[in-house]
Amino acid sequence: MSLNLNSTARTFFFLIVLIAALLALVGIAASAEEQALQAVPSYANPITLEIEDTGNNPGLGQGMTENLVMSTPANLLVDDEGNTFITFRIGLVVETQEDSFIIELLDDAGAVKESLPYSIVSDNQADNTRDLQVQVPSVDAILRVSLVSIPMGREVVGFISFAPEGDAVEIPVAQEQEVDDTPISIYENTANEEVTGVAEEDRGPLLTFLAIAGSLIVLVGGVAAINALRKKNA
Repeated sequence: MSLNLNSTARTFFFLIVLIAALLALVGIAASAEEQALQAVPSYANPITLEIEDTGNNPGLGQGMTENLVMSTPANLLVDDEGNTFITFRIGLVVETQEDSFIIELLDDAGAVKESLPYSIVSDNQADNTRDLQVQVPSVDAILRVSLVSIPMGREVVGFISFAPEGDAVEIPVAQEQEVDDTPISIYENTANEEVTGVAEEDRGPLLTFLAIAGSLIVLVGGVAAINALRKKNA
């Protein structure tokens, strides 16, 4: 007796294609590389060792920079296309003039090469901080950050580089310069607070769940096909 399994076979084939697609998505997610970093804030330009902030006060400027660029864990993400993103935390959000925060990439000589767009990952109003994500050429990028401070009534400038989490880092020491006695506002230093939620949302668990669900669908489809064969033979 001939069996007409065209409909069952098509359904089973569709389920096989679906699970293959889900597994491919899981593979793409797994190919993304993440690494824990630490942000290294510096009042002086790490390449030229010059102070670019008009306050020009090394004694107070480093603490100010550490309140601006938090000395806390950052997150490196290299996606499957090789694009490099770093997420890090800044402070003094309320004290910063709206839309005045600028991130610029330095070249090998320590000069500004280009301005970098960034996205806001999260606002942490409870501790007056914000998590930003910026695309950089590599983890070795050195960034110039600037903003207009409302209490100080002027632009302030600092720098940020990145190192593997846990590595000992050395803060660049500014070259001897004529010290400006202009006061620099001091804010409570929260640079050592633990950062939570700076990493990009992990897609792995969701895609793994979908892959498992797809596998169950294929299994159910296979059982249905076997039952259909048995009924036809009966």
